[in-house]
Amino acid sequence: MSKLLLHALPLLMAFTTSIASLAQTPSAKKPAMPPANFKNSIAKVNGIDIHYVIGGKGEPLVLVHGFGQTWYMWNRLLPELSKHFTVIAPDLRGIGESSKPKNGYDKKTMATDIHALMQQLGLHKINIAGHDIGLMVVYAYAAQYPDEVKKIALIDALLPGIEPLWSEYATKAWWWNFFSWPVAPVIIKGKEKEFMTGFWDTQAYNKNAFTKNEKDEFVRAYSKPGAIQASFNWFAAFPQDAKDNQIFSKQKLTMPVLALGGDHHLGSLLPEHASMIAEDVRAGLIKDSGHWIAQEQTAQLLKALLDFFGN
Repeated sequence: MSKLLLHALPLLMAFTTSIASLAQTPSAKKPAMPPANFKNSIAKVNGIDIHYVIGGKGEPLVLVHGFGQTWYMWNRLLPELSKHFTVIAPDLRGIGESSKPKNGYDKKTMATDIHALMQQLGLHKINIAGHDIGLMVVYAYAAQYPDEVKKIALIDALLPGIEPLWSEYATKAWWWNFFSWPVAPVIIKGKEKEFMTGFWDTQAYNKNAFTKNEKDEFVRAYSKPGAIQASFNWFAAFPQDAKDNQIFSKQKLTMPVLALGGDHHLGSLLPEHASMIAEDVRAGLIKDSGHWIAQEQTAQLLKALLDFFGN
């Protein structure tokens, strides 16, 4: 067992032994609904179903969520963004109402899911933003289809294989090793609420940023059969992602890139990191925020996205 995993065990035990002291309130059974001017849809792409919500008018803006969340992480921002853009927010392969296949969790493949969705929608030049795992997916999208991306926002995560920051941060991110451990989904199964609640707090500066509806929706999504296994596969694919990114980064992105992070998480590191893979990097910083920027500082994130994509 790795040193990182041993380091993680006390926190893991806190997650799994706290069950008796927590109220066993069931999460909502029905998926959360988007704002009134949005609709739910499912597209068949790459042999799987990708669920997405779409609404608004104007240039297309694609929003890609990360681990611990679904498309619903953007729900607070959708009404205002839809006044300026046609907004598309998918559920990634492996979570929510999207399929949960056994394979295909490298970010290069997950990016092709989103690209195939855009092709079905007839959208051939897009703006795109990604948070956490979504950051990795949108980079793989822009690297593979650079002529089809107008602007890209990378929000509060790092890219596998892009050094030196990737290896430095990996020594702190104990959960990467745990999530990649084959028995991890077995440990978490049936305890998704306790695990997710504990994990959100470890990455937050504002501990009460999630609403009850948000918690219920995310717990519901990650409690679906196969969801924890599939979402952990996003992390198990990091070694392949690193190989792919080292190839991608030989040709730097030329479109404008917004590097945006929380000041209590990766905000100070991300612009330097992004400069390793892009020529035109615009630095942004979300104040008084940890990792969950859309919930912790909704207004600041909305302004940053409107300022960047709207100009």
